[in-house]
Amino acid sequence: MENSIENLPETNTILVPTDFSQTSETAINHACYMARIFKKQITLLHVVEANLFSSEKKMLDQEEKDLAHLREVANRVKAAEPVSINCMTRRGNIFETIGEVAEELNASLVIMGTHGVRGIQHIIGSRALRVITNANRPFVVVQEKLIRPHGYKSIVLPIDFTRETKQKLAWASKLAEKFDPVFHILADRETDEFAARALNNNINFAENYLQERGCKFTVQKIKKGANFAKETIRYAASLDADLIIIMSDPELAIRDFILGPDEQKIIANEAQIPVMTINEVDHMRLKTAAMFQ
Repeated sequence: MENSIENLPETNTILVPTDFSQTSETAINHACYMARIFKKQITLLHVVEANLFSSEKKMLDQEEKDLAHLREVANRVKAAEPVSINCMTRRGNIFETIGEVAEELNASLVIMGTHGVRGIQHIIGSRALRVITNANRPFVVVQEKLIRPHGYKSIVLPIDFTRETKQKLAWASKLAEKFDPVFHILADRETDEFAARALNNNINFAENYLQERGCKFTVQKIKKGANFAKETIRYAASLDADLIIIMSDPELAIRDFILGPDEQKIIANEAQIPVMTINEVDHMRLKTAAMFQ
């Protein structure tokens, strides 16, 4: 029984991978809020990690046990929340399987818990980063903070000199339709003339984009010589922000902020601010904001 699935949704769903930990409960909490706001279903996924030393019967028994556990979680959540929840187990590994299932279900969004950079459970720091970059879907990564009653009202938008940084704005504007947030643009500082010009163009683009859509925003530049990722975390914490939106793409190794230790730190930030990560796409108009279609 490689797959066991109930009520497979025909339309877009919010996928929530769960290892039955506390951070998975937080992810479900955020997913319920988003599902209500955007009128989506939720699919709970538990990945049963394949074990070469386990017999087929033992693996089948584990899958049955995990599916029963998922049903218990779903029933408990549905008793308290007006949402539709599906349950699914899949044999595999978290790095590939979560992305595969997200594609199969045409998931609008993946909301996942992380245990921080010092965690020891299934989805931690760099492992979360591997899951994200292996899936062509936007993620919201949460730790232990439940979503606030107002949702995502204070959102930090880091802007650098890269062309891809603009892609997060499409998602920002869609979130604005439901939450009416204030976007806090945090701009990098560049000493290279070409990079500085590209950065200023991106800031102007972001300002015009948000202004045309009636979004509220502020603009702040980091201190000269400061680390962009660390300043992003510090700035978001100073605002008590509800969300940080960043780009994440394995092909974009232009700076550590895009891929590497700095991004890992942002995802597992000590302030426990949820982080929305968006993988770069070639055709932004065709692929962005699928959640909101």
